[in-house]
Amino acid sequence: MNSAPVVNNCHLAEEGVINHVSGTAMEEVEAESSGSDEEWDGMDEEINLSMQTLCLFCSEIFNNAELMFEHCRSQHMFDIVGYCRRMGLNCIDYIKFINYIRSHRLSSSELMEIPKEASPWSKDEYMKPYDATDPLLTFDIESFVQEKLAERADYDDTITISQSRFEAILQKLHQKEMKLQNAYDRIDRMKEAAKNVLCNNDYPSDKRPCTEERRMSNEEDSYFSTYDHFAIHHEMLQDKVRTLSYQDAILKNSEIFHNKRVLDVGCGTAILSMFAAKAGASKVMGVDKSDVIFQAMDIVRENGYDQVIDLFKGRIEDVPLPEEKVDIIVSEWMGYFLLFEGMLDSVLFARDKFLAPGGYMFPDRCTLSLMAVCDLEKYNEYVNFWDNVYGFKMTAMKKDVIKEANVEAVKAEVACSEPVVVKELDIMQCKADDADFSSVFDLVMNRTCSVTAIVGYFDSYFERGLSHKVVLSTSPKSTSTHWKQTMFLLPNPVQVTEGEVVNCRLSCRKNRRDPRSLIVKLNFGKYHNQYYLS
Repeated sequence: MNSAPVVNNCHLAEEGVINHVSGTAMEEVEAESSGSDEEWDGMDEEINLSMQTLCLFCSEIFNNAELMFEHCRSQHMFDIVGYCRRMGLNCIDYIKFINYIRSHRLSSSELMEIPKEASPWSKDEYMKPYDATDPLLTFDIESFVQEKLAERADYDDTITISQSRFEAILQKLHQKEMKLQNAYDRIDRMKEAAKNVLCNNDYPSDKRPCTEERRMSNEEDSYFSTYDHFAIHHEMLQDKVRTLSYQDAILKNSEIFHNKRVLDVGCGTAILSMFAAKAGASKVMGVDKSDVIFQAMDIVRENGYDQVIDLFKGRIEDVPLPEEKVDIIVSEWMGYFLLFEGMLDSVLFARDKFLAPGGYMFPDRCTLSLMAVCDLEKYNEYVNFWDNVYGFKMTAMKKDVIKEANVEAVKAEVACSEPVVVKELDIMQCKADDADFSSVFDLVMNRTCSVTAIVGYFDSYFERGLSHKVVLSTSPKSTSTHWKQTMFLLPNPVQVTEGEVVNCRLSCRKNRRDPRSLIVKLNFGKYHNQYYLS
């Protein structure tokens, strides 16, 4: 049994480290070695410190390599002896292997998935030490493996199974441990939530402190609770334009997802997570704060993806996800008028914190467009209706009615101008502040009529770095979606002529009292009005 690292001669010879020692040099060594016992004791301490070995998978440090390998076997389900035997590692392969693990920081489960015929450390670049002081680089791995295999052969009562079966068992155990830890984490969070509810209930409702923080928290809870209900998910899943666009973008670009780590922000029923898993993702993490996450867990299990997909309940800003970066972020975050609901902020947070360099965003670009319409039928329904309500005038209602933006399915034939893009968001680069913006633009009238409203819609693009590009459009000229279009009614119809150019201005910002709603100011020529999306 080797109690201390042994110099790996095959490595040192290849690197040109073993040199001829001259007689003079030997004399100098002998002269230096004649020091006192105290000097030798101090040298022993330095040697012992230098032999401290960092675990391959965590931050624990051990006095020698053998202790570290035993720790890897018991705590990380990784047996270096069996692994070297299966992969056929000689001393040179072992050195490259150690440098590869140190530089890429793989987990034990990821390491076990690497096939023998595709060992990525075979490249010569991994002969260069990641850490020249790493004791593992001079450890006599071949002797260690031989001795351990001989010891194991001495046990007559050992049950023998194939190496592949043994590794499959270890990998399954590791997966179960991860799921168990996730379950513990969820239980802790639920206990904390229950504690907060009980503490809040100790206050009489009429005496409970009313703070800005509590108000914002209540609004957040109210927002997420809307996604607790079946109907809203039924509506979204029935939206074929929406769902099939994501399906095509993911499954028809499966080479992008193969063996990749994916994060699904606002996963809902986990439909996008399952698309990613079906496309070949190695791990998918879905996050959603609404209670539908519990049904999503059953859905994932029902479809046999529970070994690939892990779901977490909570805001993406609060959920303790693994530190390892993801390769792809998918999210259906778009709201009415693109920015309503304010979920873009959460997606950008996830991008900045969890996306690896060179990663993908699905979608990666969005545009917001406006156009003028002449729809007297809708104008009469929403505005002129108040002139005579069962024989009574209620025109006092008009002012406030016009301030509310309406979500409507607008017919393509009522358009009276070409659309103009007023905002473009590069999801790979934009910031949360970009959701507050102003735009000056011109609308060119294509017919003579009375403009009754300005209509907004958005397009989402899945295109950057993809072989199969997809556009999800909510234009009136495209198949209708559950987003429909957003209609801003003018206070009064405005007469225009064909070819006329109308100068316009739009400003859009979050409502400070409710950051998930929007305040939109719109100028159409000399006419202007303020609208609310809430």
